[in-house]
Amino acid sequence: MSAIGLRPLALIAALSLAACGNRASPPAPPATPGPPAAPAVPVPDTETVTARYDCPTAGEVDIIRDGRFARLRMIDGRTVHLGAIQGSRPPVWSEVGLRFVADGDFVELSQTSGRTIACTSLPPPAEGDTPDR
Repeated sequence: MSAIGLRPLALIAALSLAACGNRASPPAPPATPGPPAAPAVPVPDTETVTARYDCPTAGEVDIIRDGRFARLRMIDGRTVHLGAIQGSRPPVWSEVGLRFVADGDFVELSQTSGRTIACTSLPPPAEGDTPDR
């Protein structure tokens, strides 16, 4: 063979050797599973409910966190948190589309669509009793 014919063979041999040297290492064996994790301990509800209201056909409203929030637990199972409007008189809690007002005997939950529900006061929950969320 001539010198020109050996060059392509040398190039192929060099590339083949280089490719063999860059092989990926074999995959690591799968990790053995450890002991199952302990079930999560439920976090106690430390929010103090300062007032509760029943809004027929809508649900119940709890005033929580020193009046900074109102929690509406709807009859369909959903929960909506309403933020207090600071400095409002009478006290008003609001979220997009909902407004809750509590002023003595006047307590109502209203929607921006115009639906208004008169609410009544409920006794606060017993110590250690937390309503479902």
